[in-house]
Amino acid sequence: MLYIGSFSKILSPALRLGYLVLPCHLVEACRSLKWFSDLHTSSLDQLVLARYIESGGLERHIAKMKKLYRSRRDVLLRCLKEAFGEEVDITGQSTGLHFVVSFRGIKFTEERLASLLDDGVRVYPVEYHTLVKGRHEHRIILGYGHLNDEQLREGARRLMQGLSELRSYAAGSKE
Repeated sequence: MLYIGSFSKILSPALRLGYLVLPCHLVEACRSLKWFSDLHTSSLDQLVLARYIESGGLERHIAKMKKLYRSRRDVLLRCLKEAFGEEVDITGQSTGLHFVVSFRGIKFTEERLASLLDDGVRVYPVEYHTLVKGRHEHRIILGYGHLNDEQLREGARRLMQGLSELRSYAAGSKE
């Protein structure tokens, strides 16, 4: 079994350090391949990172970030549920720094995306990332990792404004 990873997303993209966890019989072959493809990785960066890991700093950092991102996720989920109630369907909220959202009766056309962007809301259509087009026009990706709680609340409010016809649709279906 191999484990391949990077510290770019955990700590900083500028660090440019990755790792391989290998069975002993693959270590020499991988060391040779690295030598041919990348002659040197900063020894100082490696030593500082090793000390950071040994001191427990990395573990504390990860725990702190998990708590922070869980809180941000919860704020956005709560705002979406308060704003849209049963008209919103959210999937993938237990992983990553984003989730997929769909709204009853809403398709994310180029015009709607442009209108939302004009309202200060940037969303990412799932449709842009699919192989078979036309099946996910009602789904968007909402990221939350780079936003604070107030920005998340404001983004949900602007999204609600931008999708105001959804509120009219929901009100009409309850009558």
